[in-house]
Amino acid sequence: MSVIPSKKNARAISTTVIAVIVIVVIIIAAAAVYASLPKTTTTTTTPLTTTSVPSISTTSSSISSSSTSAPSTTSSSTQELIVDEGSAPTTGDPAAAIDNNGLEIAQNTQLPLTFCENPACTTLIPVLAVSWNESPNGLTYTFNLRSNVYYSNGDPFNAYVVWYNIYRDLIINQAADFIFYIYFNVTGVTPGDVNSLDNSMNSPGSNATLLSIMENMDNSVTVLNATAVQFHLTNPFVAFLQSIDTAPWVFVDPYVVQQNGGVVLNQPNTWMSVNGSTVGDAPYITQTYVVNQYALMIANPHYWAQNMTNNLILEPAKIPKVLLQYPTDELTRTEALETGKVQASIVSFNDISNVLSACSACYIPNTGPSGSIEWINIDQLKAPTNNTLVRQAMIEAINISEIESVVYDGYATPVVGPMPNIFNYYNSSIHNLPYNVTNAKALLAKAGYPGGAGFPTINMIYYTSAYAALVAEIVKQDLSDIGITLQTQELTADEVISLQGTPGQNASAPYMVMINWTYYPDFSAYEFIVDSQFGVFGNFHNQTIANEILESNTQLNPTLRGQEISQITSQLVQQAGFIWLGQDLDLFDPGAGIGPYIWNHCVSGMWYNTAFNGIDFNNVTITGSCGT
Repeated sequence: MSVIPSKKNARAISTTVIAVIVIVVIIIAAAAVYASLPKTTTTTTTPLTTTSVPSISTTSSSISSSSTSAPSTTSSSTQELIVDEGSAPTTGDPAAAIDNNGLEIAQNTQLPLTFCENPACTTLIPVLAVSWNESPNGLTYTFNLRSNVYYSNGDPFNAYVVWYNIYRDLIINQAADFIFYIYFNVTGVTPGDVNSLDNSMNSPGSNATLLSIMENMDNSVTVLNATAVQFHLTNPFVAFLQSIDTAPWVFVDPYVVQQNGGVVLNQPNTWMSVNGSTVGDAPYITQTYVVNQYALMIANPHYWAQNMTNNLILEPAKIPKVLLQYPTDELTRTEALETGKVQASIVSFNDISNVLSACSACYIPNTGPSGSIEWINIDQLKAPTNNTLVRQAMIEAINISEIESVVYDGYATPVVGPMPNIFNYYNSSIHNLPYNVTNAKALLAKAGYPGGAGFPTINMIYYTSAYAALVAEIVKQDLSDIGITLQTQELTADEVISLQGTPGQNASAPYMVMINWTYYPDFSAYEFIVDSQFGVFGNFHNQTIANEILESNTQLNPTLRGQEISQITSQLVQQAGFIWLGQDLDLFDPGAGIGPYIWNHCVSGMWYNTAFNGIDFNNVTITGSCGT
């Protein structure tokens, strides 16, 4: 059985830092690739005809962290789209963005090498890369890049930029960058080497020492020439190709970073954390960002692919301005939508019907099943829930169908986690433990607690949310039917993060935590839910399952991998560590943990892709009046 040795590095990341994923992203994690893709893949496209980009100043737009009102807007204007999000980005640096709102901005302003053509990500389309191939042993990937790609300030994109960004991410080692440590290492490259790429041409130029480091075939990233780069994995990782379709696999302008603090070992760049999306190579750039209040994105005025018409990711922006506002109050968001002050808003699941009734001009796009799953984690390490019979009894006592209907208002569908039911290898023949109160009572009695006698009061925590509170109340009532007393507690994000990072056997560790998760379209993206070795979720650990997870990620045979994933899923059902509440429907990722976007009818063109965290705004159009 092979094990991924470099995962040790990923586990070394602070539990508290990674736990931000649980609340703020709500939620994301790992990497992914479909083993159904041929093991030697080459995709080729005709190079684009691009517009020339004038040389302009690298000075970015003014960004503020002070309290400032959002720009004056007109809701019916076709020149500006206004969206109320449920939470603010944790950072503006694409290299450190791990919450979905931060990733939404990063992906609208910076481009990846490739992208998923469909939600299941079974086919890739070229973006910054025009072709690629994989070695038979799954250890070497070579990418040929587009030429004539420029950032909005005129600086060029090239293979040296790719090299810089990968090593920058490895060196700053933020929570979002753990994915690189799964298959790369920083050996052979120092912070000083990365910082020496410091000119507006983004080229080593006459620096022969830097060029030799970039061209070193023993390093994880090798520059073959200005338009070709090669990646050398430390171990096979079948999720590699799909793991490079979103942040942090996007590439900021090195010269902008170097002008504003450069790269420091194990430290975020404070300037980039606020200004990181003001220069980009994508359809949009950020013009103004006021921390915790709003971000104003504008169509990239010097977009290199201005004439692109046949690539969803590369097509130019159709709406000149997109204003993203971050009111945390749910009532504020719903009222703004109902009164026509915004064209889209994230609404709590349990309030969907009310909002649609109050706003005749509003609708929810039918995007289908999302990559978000919702569940309650049960502490497997602390008595009495360390007893498998107890956990099985708890799961069979909870009416999941009622929760999906009452709380999620029909915008969730049954799922057997940890992987959503749209990805390769999902096995629909595996079923959750059934809702059966009679059998739940029998299991609890068999565990030594007949009628709940002698069973201590246990607790459940959840982040502040109207729908999460409703879930907690239903779970509390259902468990009381078999004699278990549950104490529920609504906490702030910081409080939940702190408790979630507590080892499961610790007295202060919560018995139950309501969570959800969204990330790359592959099983490996969701393994963090069940593998406590990564330090993300500390309350479940089974060494047999952990070993099988590691094995599945190095399994290059698609048939065997599918069998391994089914085995893992079946074992998780029997271990009963998770109450799978459902898979979200019609949900773009930034709404995960709160609810879906509701849109004004004047807005169209939205499409959902699990590899894109948020709305790909260059596909959105506004037509007619945006009235209520």
